[in-house]
Amino acid sequence: MSKSSFLRVFAFCALFAIFSGCKGKSKEPLTSVEQANSPEYTIGVEGTSSAHESIAKILPKAQIKQFPDLNSAYIALQVGDIDALAYNEIILTHTFNDDGSGLIYIDKDIGIPTEIVIGMNNHSTIPNLKGIINSLIDSLNAAGTLNELNEHWNKNLKTNPLVSSSDMESDQLLRIATSADVPPFSFINNNQIIGLDIDLIKLLENKLNVKTTILKTERHKLVDAIKNNEADLIISAFNKTNQSDNEIDYSKPYYIGKTALVVRQDDSTKAIMAHKDANGTYVEAPKSPDFYKLEDLTGRTIGVQTGTTLDEQVQQFVKLPHIQYFTNVVEMTKSLEQNNIDAIALDHSVAETILKQHPKFSILEERLSKDEFGIAMGKNSPLKARIDSSINVLQQTGEIQRIKDKWSKDKPNIHAIRQNWIGDDTLIVGTEAQYAPYEFYQNDELSGIDIDIMYTIGNMLNKNIKFADMNFDVLIPSLVNEKTDLCIAAMSITEERSNSIDFSIPYDKNEYVIVVRTPQNIPSSDSDSGFFSKIFQGIQSWFD
Repeated sequence: MSKSSFLRVFAFCALFAIFSGCKGKSKEPLTSVEQANSPEYTIGVEGTSSAHESIAKILPKAQIKQFPDLNSAYIALQVGDIDALAYNEIILTHTFNDDGSGLIYIDKDIGIPTEIVIGMNNHSTIPNLKGIINSLIDSLNAAGTLNELNEHWNKNLKTNPLVSSSDMESDQLLRIATSADVPPFSFINNNQIIGLDIDLIKLLENKLNVKTTILKTERHKLVDAIKNNEADLIISAFNKTNQSDNEIDYSKPYYIGKTALVVRQDDSTKAIMAHKDANGTYVEAPKSPDFYKLEDLTGRTIGVQTGTTLDEQVQQFVKLPHIQYFTNVVEMTKSLEQNNIDAIALDHSVAETILKQHPKFSILEERLSKDEFGIAMGKNSPLKARIDSSINVLQQTGEIQRIKDKWSKDKPNIHAIRQNWIGDDTLIVGTEAQYAPYEFYQNDELSGIDIDIMYTIGNMLNKNIKFADMNFDVLIPSLVNEKTDLCIAAMSITEERSNSIDFSIPYDKNEYVIVVRTPQNIPSSDSDSGFFSKIFQGIQSWFD
């Protein structure tokens, strides 16, 4: 046999072996509820709702995985940790705007009604609170007001509240917990919590003639807010749960919706299913443009976080950009996933963390600029000299670099430093826990580079550290108004900010970058074509 003939036969056998067995059998794309009833598939549900039991009944053979909130489940779906997500159809539609979310509904109604109720503290100071709330729900249903609210908030997600508050002189205060992350029920727009649930709260104010205060609470901690007597009611697109006990009671449902099952759109599912257009016709999702350099983003929409300096940098380095502001990195990243914007501007370390969860994103090689991070404090704070001294020591000993290296490693079970000392007083430290690797929640625990640095400094100063998680754009006002003693949140030291607050010496440096969706015509370095190319090169060199 000639050399060239042997080469062809060998190559054919290698390819046949790869396609016939080396990669193993892959799962079929999930396209129906019936198909999902198999141990091959994992369905994600929100752990604080009744969906777990309902999905387990309708899909007894499927694997069920619980998540603390919808965003966590959505990310898990996008990275392939789960095969489908079961959630309230209306909330899914409004949260992810399904025309570009990368989600496909495999069934608009899988036969599981979602009853949204008000959770109640049995120890409320208002007598017969459950009876009053149920009476209000009955009257609103009878008058058609709830239907009116539903129609309004399903169409107008950026309007002011439909129901106005009235001036109350009552001494009674009703504390209401809401997560503010489930549109159209309760969500944040222009730094204001609005939605159907907020209008319902205002109607409740008028009915009871009481003042109300809204407590923004993480979704998986809503029940705890009642149990710990921190809140009187939960009004937050809330479902009955197994955690019902003597501490928790439930109203009649004020909304009954459908549960939808969604899957991630990829090449295999697109071959079978496509998005529907406004007329209900199935169409392929439009292809997004490719971006390679900053100049490619001329006139494009770029997301930045409110309160940061990145809008100025984008305007400096990109021609005629359209700036879209977001309250946090999670919302900004989600919008890029959904093709609602073309790029996002971030710190490089944060961008690298995002790329671990979003392999279809890329960082442009051209950088915006470099900056320095400092710990923020009020003007003329007596803490400044001691904070500066501590940072200086930590830099000289290499401790800050060791903390950065710790959080830069891609390990699943890295633990944050914990306070194991008793200080002489407590420092309230503002942060925004959606900025990995600097500050984020991991297993319900505040973690990250900044958290470890602050605990380390607290130990050096013999101070207790108590973190206050808030939106980035209110960190500086919290210092000015003396609500916090310090703020650490990968905050850049700028002249404008230094006019109202003081900063420590820099504890870290970073550069700002632009993240885009990876251009479609750039082959992946680990693609099959690259792999086959290496095989042929190896075979050829062997014969040569």
